Amino acid sequence: MIATVKYQVATYSGEVQVNCNENDEDEYIIAKAKRIVTQRAGGSLPFGYESWKVVGRS
Repeated sequence: MIATVKYQVATYSGEVQVNCNENDEDEYIIAKAKRIVTQRAGGSLPFGYESWKVVGRS
């Protein structure tokens, strides 16, 4: 199963796909998404407003 997480961190925004199980809670999925986005950003995210939301599962 794949979950889509929409995010906004400071001035950056986008969506990321996360592998998950059907019983995983949103908080767990968001934590995995944060880890993926942090790795893509080079190891850290900018300080500022953060918004993370699971928008779909398929």
